[in-house]
Amino acid sequence: MSVRATERLIGDLVAVTAIPSGPQMVVKAIAEETKLVTTAWFSDCKAYQEGTFPASALDRVEPKKGQPAAKAAKSRKPAAKR
Repeated sequence: MSVRATERLIGDLVAVTAIPSGPQMVVKAIAEETKLVTTAWFSDCKAYQEGTFPASALDRVEPKKGQPAAKAAKSRKPAAKR
């Protein structure tokens, strides 16, 4: 099942559907008009890489059992000005 190209996907782990042993990637940016997703990952040789994929080619990666699920960042109200 492909992911939806929305801003809520930023920060989630995804993987390319057609590559079963491919890397897990973190979503960096979304182009909602073109439905393209920019991702980042580390290669086997520990090099940082980026790539842009169509949203239809990606699946969200579920955390494995025993690993804590990613927590959403809490938003805070700005401090009152004096």
